[in-house]
Amino acid sequence: MEHSYPEDLLRRMLEVYSPSGHEEGISKLLAAEMAQLGYEVSVDEVGNVEGRAGSGSPKILLCGHMDTVEGFIDVKKKGKVIFGRGAVDAKSPLAALICAGARHIQDGGKGAVLVLGVVDEEGKSNGMKHYMSRAKEDFDFAIFGEPSSAYAVTIGYKGRIVFTVVCKTSPGHASAPQLFENAAYVAIRLIERLRALDADWKGKGNGDLFEIPTLCVTLIKGGTQDNTVPGNCELTVDVRVPLSIGVQALKTQITRIIDEFKASEPRSEIAVTFIDENEPFQEESGSKLVRAFIESVEEEKGKDCRLLRKTGTSDVNDFVRRFKTSAVVYGPGNSKLDHTPLENVSIEEFYDSIEILTRVLKKISG
Repeated sequence: MEHSYPEDLLRRMLEVYSPSGHEEGISKLLAAEMAQLGYEVSVDEVGNVEGRAGSGSPKILLCGHMDTVEGFIDVKKKGKVIFGRGAVDAKSPLAALICAGARHIQDGGKGAVLVLGVVDEEGKSNGMKHYMSRAKEDFDFAIFGEPSSAYAVTIGYKGRIVFTVVCKTSPGHASAPQLFENAAYVAIRLIERLRALDADWKGKGNGDLFEIPTLCVTLIKGGTQDNTVPGNCELTVDVRVPLSIGVQALKTQITRIIDEFKASEPRSEIAVTFIDENEPFQEESGSKLVRAFIESVEEEKGKDCRLLRKTGTSDVNDFVRRFKTSAVVYGPGNSKLDHTPLENVSIEEFYDSIEILTRVLKKISG
């Protein structure tokens, strides 16, 4: 693999605009590139790209997502960084995984490597869900590509609950609002109750957001006409779940709060639906995989590797819950640039991440 190849691969990946639901181009590009690198390549029904190399033990999954959020960014190199949609989240981490996996096998490294590029991570995670629905293999280690910086590794993500609440009342003419129950006002009262629950959670924490639940109303829809008292209002709510509590305990608590609210609103019909959930994930800080990253960052850069725990959620949550695999999340880039119009990554850091990943693969397969 020529030294300039990784940067060239990253640039071509960035030039293919691939928001969730439109990954056909990037899927074809990566299938062709991985085949040239020596992977045995296949593309499944939803567009996930699988590249396999090596054999035997250990079995290692290197997984990244090919999709991005919407909003094209002109691809350009400026000084020591390269700009483009996905430069951070998460095409540079995926490119680093592809290159490191290929180098590991080409250098005679032991074990079987599967590089998996999935679709729709920024959407409903349909790519990972499809892969898990048919996967029959187990892995010894898994590395998921998301920005942590090349000199840190993420060992924990919070879980997530998404639910909707529909408030229905009898609509009426806006000229006589006192005669009708306003569904929007009912929803506002519910929001106030949910915010009180969120404040109670925060009051019991020690300031570490990873250790406490958080709640955010993300969507509000209601009403039909500008001269009618709304007879319907729908809320979508996002809750982030700490490892210390778990999804089921929080769902029970949320359900109880809404049931109490329903009892206080006899003129309203209120229904809650839980539409998505992910359990929290955390890797042991002393595991073989984490130690490999700590040692590799020290050897490559002479600095300590930071261990991160993030309040977000990714495909790793569902994967670890299903496969019980030792897993971390790693990749170059500053996550504060995720989804922003200034998304860019340091070329030096990108190359460092490939070197560090190559060292890690050698350590965990030794």
